[in-house]
Amino acid sequence: MGFESSKADPDVWMHKATKPDGFEYWEYLVSYVDDVCCYSHNPKAVMDALSKAYTLKEGSVKEPDMYLGATIIKWHIDGASDPAKTRWAMSAEGYIKLALKDVEGYLEGVGRKLPSKASAPFSSTSYQPELDDSPLLTDSQASYYQGLIGVLRWCIELGRVDILVEVTVLSSFLAAPRASHLEQVIHILA
Repeated sequence: MGFESSKADPDVWMHKATKPDGFEYWEYLVSYVDDVCCYSHNPKAVMDALSKAYTLKEGSVKEPDMYLGATIIKWHIDGASDPAKTRWAMSAEGYIKLALKDVEGYLEGVGRKLPSKASAPFSSTSYQPELDDSPLLTDSQASYYQGLIGVLRWCIELGRVDILVEVTVLSSFLAAPRASHLEQVIHILA
């Protein structure tokens, strides 16, 4: 179809295109495993051409509302020089809601609830995970901890950079997490 892989990211495909009014721009296809997102003046034409070479899931060719866990929405900026112009925004909100639902289910199974309020990622400004001597987690608890770290890392990728430092610190304990490390992960989710 004339798309070339970008030098910066081999999963970003691009080629020059021209709008009906003569304006030249770049069309993009972004792919990840079996997800494809098209950025074009006429995305339907691009996706129709793509569907001739590949089998696309029934009903999947539509305006994006989610991509790789991120909620995709249209956005207008009040007060901008062109407030009617449509922009696209990405949010971790939907992904986080699903993650919280999973954590709440886990906590309910052990007779606990997610804290209702957390003013900072760690429960205390003096918490030092490297000095933690709480009991090591069981294999199944450690596996759950590792999964939650993965969830939090993806939340960071989707824009929640406010938890980056704490999640990175707790990631260094993936091989031998302790009970208080898991408590801190749950606190971050709160």
